[in-house]
Amino acid sequence: DILQWMTGQDIAEVAALTDGQTEERPLEQAASIAIRFEDGTMGSVTVGRRVPESENDAMIYGSQGRIALRGTLWEACTGSLEVETETVHISESYDDGLQELYKLQIEAFNRAVQGGDGFRASGLDGLRVVEVTSAIIESAATRRAVRVERAAL
Repeated sequence: DILQWMTGQDIAEVAALTDGQTEERPLEQAASIAIRFEDGTMGSVTVGRRVPESENDAMIYGSQGRIALRGTLWEACTGSLEVETETVHISESYDDGLQELYKLQIEAFNRAVQGGDGFRASGLDGLRVVEVTSAIIESAATRRAVRVERAAL
């Protein structure tokens, strides 16, 4: 879901390789997924449960530069953000703010329940993640590329 949010593009197709989705090992420990967004842009995701010294990084390369999120893709919101282009060089680091993050999440939830701010993630956002995840599981099991099927709303 983070790639769809960061790029503003829905994922249209996936091709996944995992060490799971078999009778002997129904749950994978590692996966590599090629993705194609609706506009034709391609991406790749590699995940693993047993990766030593995992950095939880995300990189987006574009025609004019790159954005690197290093050590940021987990609930503690630590790590750094780097933006590199021909004219821009920005790097920001984020210290451990786990307690502050939980406080902000609870406050936002309370505001939403009381009728103030809406929820940041909608039910539709959740549905879209399930659709992509289902396509990834099907791709890994069938060993072929799978188009993401969207539910009619």
